[in-house]
Amino acid sequence: MMGRFFDKRKRKSGEKKAGFFSLLKRNLVSLHRLVWGRGWKRFVIAVVITLIVVTAIMFLTMEVTSRPGFCKTCHFMRPYYYSWAESSHNFVTCTDCHFPPGIENKIKGKLTALSMLVNYFTGVYKKGKPWAEISDLSCMRSGCHETRTLAGTVNFKKNILFDHAPHLENLRRNKKLRCTSCHSQIVQGDHITVTETSCFLCHFKGTTEDSPLHTCKKCHEPPVKDPAGIREVSYDHTIVIGRNISCRDCHGQMVTGDGSVPKIRCNHCHAELEKIKLYDDTEFMHRNHITDHKIECLLCHTEIQHKSISRSELVKPDCQACHPDFHRAQLNIFSGTGGKGVPLQPSPMFESGLNCQACHAYHRFYEGFKEKGSTFVASPEACESCHGEGYSKILQNWKADADLKLRQIEKVLDLASKTLAARKGSAGYESASRKMEDALYNYKLVKSGNAIHNIAFSGKLLESSYNLAGESLKEVGVTPRLPFFQRESGLVPGECSNCHAGVEHLEIRVFGWIFPHGKHLARKDLTCTNCHSNVEKHGQLVAKKRDCMNCHHRDIPKVPKCEACHNEQHAVYYSKLPDSTLNLPNMMAEDVGCVDCHQDTGKNIVRSGKEGCSNCHEKEYEEMFDQWRTSGREWLNLVREIVQKQRLRGGDRA
Repeated sequence: MMGRFFDKRKRKSGEKKAGFFSLLKRNLVSLHRLVWGRGWKRFVIAVVITLIVVTAIMFLTMEVTSRPGFCKTCHFMRPYYYSWAESSHNFVTCTDCHFPPGIENKIKGKLTALSMLVNYFTGVYKKGKPWAEISDLSCMRSGCHETRTLAGTVNFKKNILFDHAPHLENLRRNKKLRCTSCHSQIVQGDHITVTETSCFLCHFKGTTEDSPLHTCKKCHEPPVKDPAGIREVSYDHTIVIGRNISCRDCHGQMVTGDGSVPKIRCNHCHAELEKIKLYDDTEFMHRNHITDHKIECLLCHTEIQHKSISRSELVKPDCQACHPDFHRAQLNIFSGTGGKGVPLQPSPMFESGLNCQACHAYHRFYEGFKEKGSTFVASPEACESCHGEGYSKILQNWKADADLKLRQIEKVLDLASKTLAARKGSAGYESASRKMEDALYNYKLVKSGNAIHNIAFSGKLLESSYNLAGESLKEVGVTPRLPFFQRESGLVPGECSNCHAGVEHLEIRVFGWIFPHGKHLARKDLTCTNCHSNVEKHGQLVAKKRDCMNCHHRDIPKVPKCEACHNEQHAVYYSKLPDSTLNLPNMMAEDVGCVDCHQDTGKNIVRSGKEGCSNCHEKEYEEMFDQWRTSGREWLNLVREIVQKQRLRGGDRA
């Protein structure tokens, strides 16, 4: 009874299903006949139009989905979209790069993109990031970079040369590289740009210093000034190139890291033991990860950095393996750090990337360097090996200036320390003691670190010691009456004072005159560049004698003191030569002064000639002037010959 009931229910359910599909079919046929009418021709027309509409919708969909704006629909694509929008490729659509040329590749790419869309809505990408590989065919397609390998050497960055041809056409370390081997997006925000770490892995991993890949000039042009003066460099390396000095002799080690591949990194992508067993098959690994696919180098390798260690603690050679750290003070002075109450002021050579061995540890023999045991000691001549003749004088001036100031500050600190000790226990003593400790610290830092490692910073430290000593005495109620200390004048411009500290105290002979730098720098309208230039050679004297005259022969007083500059001419004219027993002044000395012959009618100082004689005397005196000049030159030449023969003055000009 119950069985018949269920059989009856099943028959009714089947009848209902059959009735539903039958009804749907009749309705579709009726709709077709209503729109197109009856007949097979009309049916074919309907099918064709439907295919056209579907095809148009497909092409429209492909076009819309090929636009970059559609890519950022997925939230995890937005960082890549925005980095593309700011890149040099922002006029190229995503599909032009990510799909190789050809309709077949475009359809294949669309199917891949469709699978990514499905993965997005199913949540597969929640635990990872999208992965893309760009074929070289995309880069080399017509209208893009098809001639890139023929471009030759180009500037990758400032003073860094690069040639695409040998990297793409030849095997590099027996490995075939692709465009994306260098152009990638390791750094988020930099779209398809060259990541230098990839370069460093190839050029420096497992190489020795004499390896061809390790040669600096392979990528870097030595910084030299061009004759036109367009290219500005902090240091002209012309001398270095001419003497064939190695870059490492001054800049030291330029590589940190070894680019090793920790085996545990394989587990980041692979879980299969069979794949991890191929770890030691280097050829297969690189072919599979670099040539056949694009895997970022740093996903497997540790980073290799290519930089000067001279701007870090590694500036010192690794002497601590055997010796205690005796060079901390020198490092502080050189790097311009560690002073009490003194702002940072690194040496220009420190900022340029030079390290200690640039002056102290050459491992070849150059003129001016003398070996003592296993340590090389820098001498004044060492400066000239890189900077040229005459630079040794700067080092000598540094030493003289530093020694003078150290002697002066020692007297200051000695008196201040004794005065403070006598006030022990008085109000403000603790604060005064701390300031005195800082003053002594700055002094000891210069004393131990050697001021010549950074003469400008050392001067600031010693001046700070002087100020702190005075402040410490004020703290205990004592009016400072300290010994003299030669403070910085502030006359030398900052860019010059780094090397030419103390030049304001220097007097030199130029154009036959004594030239005091300080007196001229004290004038507000004069700076170093009025007389010196860096266009052709650093510090070259470009001022001429007439430039001096523009100031010194202006606004002449009624009774000029010409002997202040022309002391030798004055001594000859009035017979007042030193070490001379003769007393034979010029016959005109009593009545005729300098300006009587050397001043024209316009009151301008001029170089007098024979025409000046005829202004006061007869015309025949011009011939006498020529005779005096000729005979004078003959006598001078005769005296020079005698001096050279007798070597009375070493052959110097008389």
